Amino acid sequence: MNKDDILARSRAENQGTDEYERVVLEKAGKLAAQVGLLACCVIAIITVMVTERPSITCWVIYFSILAAQFWMKWRYLKRRHELALAMFYTAVGLMFLGLFALEMVRWNHG
Repeated sequence: MNKDDILARSRAENQGTDEYERVVLEKAGKLAAQVGLLACCVIAIITVMVTERPSITCWVIYFSILAAQFWMKWRYLKRRHELALAMFYTAVGLMFLGLFALEMVRWNHG
């Protein structure tokens, strides 16, 4: 494969994408995850103060978002670190989902 073939293939793969836009979207995703964590912490603290019970629903959402981010990173980068974090965040999200389901069953039978 010569230089021109490699450049043509690279242009075809990156058609419609802008490197600067990709970097901006990556930074936005990281910031969104941090803001989401802060929001979950604030909601959890307020919920405990008002109801004297922990909030589980916001953690289901937060860990689902993190799991989705790392599954996508692993899909494209194929790094074991991303796979490990994707599996961890998925497991934590499922744990909170299970706790949420138990809470709903208890509330319903109450």
